[in-house]
Amino acid sequence: MIISDKFRYVFVEFPQTGCSAVAKELMENYDGRRILFKHAQYHEFLKQATPDQKSYFSFSTIRHPMDVVVSKYFKYKSDHENYGSKKVKHGKLRRLIMPKVEEGRRDFIVENDADFESFFLKFYTWPYSAWSILSHHKLDYLMRFENLNEDFTSALEKIGIQSVRELPQLNKTGLKTDDFTSYYSRPETRRRAVEVFGPYMQEWGYTFPNHWKEVQEYAPSFKKYHIANLFRKVYWRWLR
Repeated sequence: MIISDKFRYVFVEFPQTGCSAVAKELMENYDGRRILFKHAQYHEFLKQATPDQKSYFSFSTIRHPMDVVVSKYFKYKSDHENYGSKKVKHGKLRRLIMPKVEEGRRDFIVENDADFESFFLKFYTWPYSAWSILSHHKLDYLMRFENLNEDFTSALEKIGIQSVRELPQLNKTGLKTDDFTSYYSRPETRRRAVEVFGPYMQEWGYTFPNHWKEVQEYAPSFKKYHIANLFRKVYWRWLR
């Protein structure tokens, strides 16, 4: 998490959304400094913030979930920055569970030379969600990964800062070359994508490709999404 008392902003770093590039840029050029830890959540900031800091302009990032999952696949496949064996630094339960999950997914891809669709169909069966559901609705502004340069400039304008340059790109995933929607090519994969991603996409204003007939034929699992999120919110807020 990045804060500036001079410019009165707080930036919440959200994984796989270009947040590393934004954080670095804020610290180098816009008086930002790190507080708490990377990927700390907004409610954790509010617990230790002063009354004045609680009024700071708050912003974060979000990304199309179908793109997130494709990116994760290629990070596992290339073991990007030791992605499959990365040490979990925060959260007792996460330190216990997540290394096994990450290693299992990486090993499945490597040992079976699994393509994206095999990976997706094996590991994504319940409606997708992320800890954005905890507090992103409460923030003052959300930058979309798909339009990050322009949205970052807009965020600076809202804060009252003049942009000094375009946002440099960092931490690009290797091997991924095509548009992310092209990796969902088989009918069964698209049907699963509608069921898995539909509720989250609707909540955050994302859409499926216009030519996907599966959008009309298969309904997103809204009931399962809301039930799963009850448990996810407990985990992300109190146990992670």
